[in-house]
Amino acid sequence: MRDERLVLGFLAFHLLVAAPGLALMYALGLVRPRPVALAAAAGPAFVIGLVVVGVPLIALVVLGVTVGTPASLAVLAVLTLGLGLAALRRHQRERQVLAGVGSAAARPPVFELVVERLVLAATAGYLALGSLAFAHVPTMWDDANIWSLKGLALYYHEGLIDGVARNSQLSGVHLDYPILQPLLEASFFRAIGGVDLRLWHVELWVLFAALLWTLAWLLAPLGKRWLWTLVLATLSVSGILITNITLGDADTTMAGLVGCATLSFGIWLERGQRSHALLGALFIAGAANVKNEGLAFGVAIGVALVLVVALGRVRGRWKDLALSAAVVAGGVLPWQLWVLGNEAATRATPSPWQVVDDPGYLLDRSEFLWRGIEQIVLQLTNTAEWGLLVPALLVVATVLLVVRRQRTLVSFYLLAALLASLSVAYTYWVTPFADLGGFESRTGPRIVLGIVFAVGAGLAHLLQLAISATPSDEADSHAVEDPPRAEPRVEARA
Repeated sequence: MRDERLVLGFLAFHLLVAAPGLALMYALGLVRPRPVALAAAAGPAFVIGLVVVGVPLIALVVLGVTVGTPASLAVLAVLTLGLGLAALRRHQRERQVLAGVGSAAARPPVFELVVERLVLAATAGYLALGSLAFAHVPTMWDDANIWSLKGLALYYHEGLIDGVARNSQLSGVHLDYPILQPLLEASFFRAIGGVDLRLWHVELWVLFAALLWTLAWLLAPLGKRWLWTLVLATLSVSGILITNITLGDADTTMAGLVGCATLSFGIWLERGQRSHALLGALFIAGAANVKNEGLAFGVAIGVALVLVVALGRVRGRWKDLALSAAVVAGGVLPWQLWVLGNEAATRATPSPWQVVDDPGYLLDRSEFLWRGIEQIVLQLTNTAEWGLLVPALLVVATVLLVVRRQRTLVSFYLLAALLASLSVAYTYWVTPFADLGGFESRTGPRIVLGIVFAVGAGLAHLLQLAISATPSDEADSHAVEDPPRAEPRVEARA
């Protein structure tokens, strides 16, 4: 009986979380009402639904509302119904548009088709079989003392009780860390009928697979696929990511969302569809509610976007950026305001405004800044983990800049990666480490994961542009600066 409840709860959990995500995707015109398209959108729907439902639940938690099964289902039902109605209205308004979208594309060469399908099939099989390896993973220190501790508190007490959330003696629990992953964990346990920390590791692997699926779903309509499949395959087999999930940490989830956000905004720069900008904002809000680094990486992406839009010849985009900023602010503020009002939730890394008036402190720690930059370069060029992702991005970006193709888009990806790297370097610079060597060995490999996923997303997108030349690309190297803004428009996704 327990096994039946577990299986049914496991399936119901994913279907329920995916429902509002799929409704939003359809409301934004990112998926078509066809069985194959809906099935292809299942993984992204789960990821998007996780953020769409999780962020309002965090707001309720910090307001002191009891968030158990009834409240969670109520929020999920309201969001699914509201987004479903919006999707229905769009469907009724655009039936004629949908009927004319998705004309057959030229069939790729046999070699490319074989490579694409072999790599995708191998990656999917690896992810499916890999889930079995996590079914008996023990709970490690970080998970027991940070993530699952908060998840179990939310599960049993249905809120942020003072004994945990405002207990100054639990400084090692990092009370300032956002709670989207612990909230997901508590909801998962309610769905399967009880606490199962080993099965939770399987769920983290499923979420990782769904994030890679989301990247693939975003990339698939953009052009030839066979090269970007190699990028996703490289990410999927990284030992650092596997170890992170084994430890029950949240870095992989955060980094995957950062990668999805970077790619969504890159597509928005190329194609000019507001739906991708809003999707990118949603992913940033999700990353920022998983780990503090997600907020820092989100700021890096935002600054890169503002710079390329302001300095490049990109017209008619400020409204989209303003709407995206509003989405991010609405998603991030509840938890950040709660942290500001919680004296026990101290941050290990001072904010810029806390150190800007002390230049002496910054100068005294300049060696830590250079040490951080060295560590970032060392981690990003670890070919055993990331292959040639970073060098490949630099080469492809340089070639596109030299031949004057998609320069604004290329600049965005390079700036986003650079600013994200600087945000990590800032952590080394100002954080008063008790044991820098220990920090580097424990945290150094995973603190750059957001950069790696941003680099991977940018490389995959630029590779498609480089090998999928179209007449419009060849005739107008500035297509990204002034893309068509025809409305209504629905993206074809088969």
